[in-house]
Amino acid sequence: MRCISNIAHVWNAPEEAAQRPNPVPRDTAAIERGQKLFEQFCANCHGKNGQGDGPLAAALNPRPVNLAERAGHHTDGDFAWKIANGRGVMPAFKNQLQENQIWDLTHYIQNLK
Repeated sequence: MRCISNIAHVWNAPEEAAQRPNPVPRDTAAIERGQKLFEQFCANCHGKNGQGDGPLAAALNPRPVNLAERAGHHTDGDFAWKIANGRGVMPAFKNQLQENQIWDLTHYIQNLK
């Protein structure tokens, strides 16, 4: 499942990364861990509910995406690769978060839909 967007510069993970399955079982505990990480690392830009309206969003170019709209339209692998590698003003978290934490974040983001 790939992102379909009307944005001129669609950002997709490499196909191999996008197709990578989430090795962390999706359960309430994983979603809760992901939520705590989201609040700590993502909400300032993406907003409390992932709608791209965090307190820092207006100052960013490009603006953070509405993750709640994109949940269910991207694979876990696509989200995980973007979280790990970042792009532009979106920082790369692969040196700040453990791999399982990145996968927990993907569970939380997918739960926003």
